Order: sequence, then structure tokens, then C-alpha cells
Amino acid sequence: MQIERLKPTNVWDSTPYKFSQAIRVRQCQDLLFIAGQTGMDDKGQIVQGLEAQIRQCFENIRRVVSGAGGSMVNVIKITGYLRDVGALETYTKIVAEFFGDNLPAATVVQVTALALEPLLVEVDAVAVL
Repeated sequence: MQIERLKPTNVWDSTPYKFSQAIRVRQCQDLLFIAGQTGMDDKGQIVQGLEAQIRQCFENIRRVVSGAGGSMVNVIKITGYLRDVGALETYTKIVAEFFGDNLPAATVVQVTALALEPLLVEVDAVAVL
């Protein structure tokens, strides 16, 4: 399998925002669709604070992908749902920590509510294995 992160020169540069404009996957064997992950730890407790919840989302994604035999390099698409888009800077900083130079294609939207009231963020993902 080959994963190519595209940076087309005929659209704006998404690098400062920590995502790739597009991902091309060649010779893919398996797709892994990861349900929305929240700031809920492995004991089912919601962690406190925005940054902790964002980190927990990506740690949960990392664990799911790892359990399926992959790593964060295999994640090609994420969608972030933020209760407050003012958290975007913190969110993108943590995305960069988890993905480094292997940035997935990404969308971030502001939502008025998530499944449980204390949740501030949710992230779903697609990975290729």
C-alpha cells in the first residue's frame, strides 16, 4: 500500500492548519472506519478540560488503529467536532503532535452539542491498513 499526502499548488496551503488537502491511497487492502472518539478514557470517565479531551480523542484513535494493526501514519481522514471553534488553535497543535508530517485530510466544524453534556470535542477517522 502507498499513501501519498498531496499539496496541490493550485489551492491554498493547508500546512499551517495541520491537515493535507488530499490523500491518495494506492493498493489499499483494508479500510478502517473509526467511530467518533471523545474525551472518554478507557474506564469510561470523561477527562476534564479542553486540551485533555482533545488529547484523549486522538489517544483513543491511536489505540483503535493500533489494535487493528496500524499506526497514526495509516490515518488518512479526520473530522473534528468542536463545541467552540475558538479551540481550533489548541486542536491543531495536538493534531500536529499526534501526526507529525503525516497529516491526514481533515475537516473541523463547530457543533452546538455532543452526545453527553460535558464533552467538548469529538473526532472520527478513516485509516487504511
